[in-house]
Amino acid sequence: MIRNERIILDQKVGDVTGDGIPDRVVITGVKPYGSESPFVDEVILTIRNGSTSDASFALPGSSGYNPTLYLGDFTGNKVNEILVRSDSGGSGGITYDFLYSYLNQSLRLLFDQQGFYNAFTYSVNYLDYYQAKVENQTLKNTYIVSLLYKGEEYLSEIYDEDGKLKQPVRGDVLPPGGVYPIDLQRDGIDELLVYQRVIGRYNADGLGFLSTPIQWQGNQFVPMYQTLCIFG
Repeated sequence: MIRNERIILDQKVGDVTGDGIPDRVVITGVKPYGSESPFVDEVILTIRNGSTSDASFALPGSSGYNPTLYLGDFTGNKVNEILVRSDSGGSGGITYDFLYSYLNQSLRLLFDQQGFYNAFTYSVNYLDYYQAKVENQTLKNTYIVSLLYKGEEYLSEIYDEDGKLKQPVRGDVLPPGGVYPIDLQRDGIDELLVYQRVIGRYNADGLGFLSTPIQWQGNQFVPMYQTLCIFG
């Protein structure tokens, strides 16, 4: 029988409670004894309060690869929030990302990748003459992508000799595949930069990446703007 072991995955030090005393924030996980795989299960967040005692929390989406921690001020209250990120390991390159506040020793979820994904409605449709239209219907943004770089073999499967679609073709926008802390405004307050893959007919048929920086306003994150990054 294989014995499992709980190991420390990452740890950071910073004040996350707001009392001015540094706390130690640790994530641990379970993996088969002796396994060299970066996959871990049953991820637990433990906050070792600098002034009192420990508190531990089982995290949603607690199975993944290479979980990491980041502490930073995302809300502008001069107290660190806790960003936990890991990779799903799936072919879509989707990540699991959760941002928590532990102000006054109360754990509160401020951001998760699935909630962000559900907040927007997208459509991806191929057009005549070797183009695709990507629409964020929530933000009312539209992007037109040239497909000419895909090559003759790819295009001949979709278009006739006149450049007209043989039949309707739809793509998709995947859930976030990367959420990165970044201080875009250089004011000491971090934003989150969210990347999402835009795909065509199948998962490996990439059309580009949506890049959406979001910042904390009031009691939620809101988009600053959104751009489509294409392959060059």
